[in-house]
Amino acid sequence: MFAKRLGVHRRRLLNPFAPHISRRYLQVPVNQVKRGAVIELRDRIWVVNTYTHHTQGRGGAHYKFDLRDVTGSGKTLERFNSGQTVEVVELDTKELQFLYLDDQELHLLDNDTFEEHAFPLGIFNGGDKAIPFLQDGMRIEVDFHETKPVVVKMPERGTYTVIDTPPVASSGTNESKGTMFKNATLDSGAHVMVPEFVNIGDKIVVDLGEYRYVTRAK
Repeated sequence: MFAKRLGVHRRRLLNPFAPHISRRYLQVPVNQVKRGAVIELRDRIWVVNTYTHHTQGRGGAHYKFDLRDVTGSGKTLERFNSGQTVEVVELDTKELQFLYLDDQELHLLDNDTFEEHAFPLGIFNGGDKAIPFLQDGMRIEVDFHETKPVVVKMPERGTYTVIDTPPVASSGTNESKGTMFKNATLDSGAHVMVPEFVNIGDKIVVDLGEYRYVTRAK
């Protein structure tokens, strides 16, 4: 998918940025916790892989969090009621540049040192679904817990070029607020649903948290 780069010094360290890491805590309502957040629960540190919102009778609601232990030792599914808070761990973040990926790792470049660092795909926020949205040179954030990288995150939004889409909405498309949608292939290889007025060659903005069309890029 992405070719390897030459002339880059490669390093495979758990955390080459450890001297800059600190840990802070914030009490955050469960309805404001985002995928990829790092939380402390029962004296363990967890990454929020996914979450779902469920509405109950009489206006009640609850949230289910799919959590991954940062040590890689386990997963759990936790339920929280609306109005509850969780302790979010704020970690220092290092911004790197995407180079390429192989079967097991993401390879990122530190633009300050021009060193390459490899991170396991297992900590890539979004997993297999997010991979097609990676772009050459994309800015990627890495969060660390002490000496261990725990989350690799894409930006919240990305701009892509439509390389293939039907000229008009085809049968079976979705309808939202009166607008017909159709499938589009992006220059990264990803697929998203776009409004029928989007054409080949258009640049569009995609929400990389929900992998959905936002608007045409200016």
